[in-house]
Amino acid sequence: ESPEAVVSTQSTGDGRFEMNELAKALKIEENYLNKIINKKSIKDKHIQSILKHYDSNDNSHLEGCELKAFVGDLVRSTPDIPYNYAMIEQACNLITDMAGDEKLTVQSLKLILQLDNREHLHRKLSEQIGSAKPSTTKF
Repeated sequence: ESPEAVVSTQSTGDGRFEMNELAKALKIEENYLNKIINKKSIKDKHIQSILKHYDSNDNSHLEGCELKAFVGDLVRSTPDIPYNYAMIEQACNLITDMAGDEKLTVQSLKLILQLDNREHLHRKLSEQIGSAKPSTTKF
């Protein structure tokens, strides 16, 4: 991409890029979760695939950096939610509250990825950024 095109994606005018601006300007690998969460039904094999992808130490749960990578991809999969560190932190807090633990297990991943819970998470994040417009975009 040309330098002019990259600079034109910078929206704040302060000369610094937000994570979502960089994500648009730079080619990044395909969001792993998009392959799964756009399916009509998320099955056990999909949950296992998610766990295998994000669980770098193979302890059968997501925590710390693994959790943030998963949540970051979840946030990034929704274009109307800003992709930045603060939003990832807020989403992590909401998800761990929903799961009832700081670690996501197979069971809590199933719970989080149910459509109604993804919609609930999206609504909560939208409220936190002051989005008054209803959105049809879903995680």
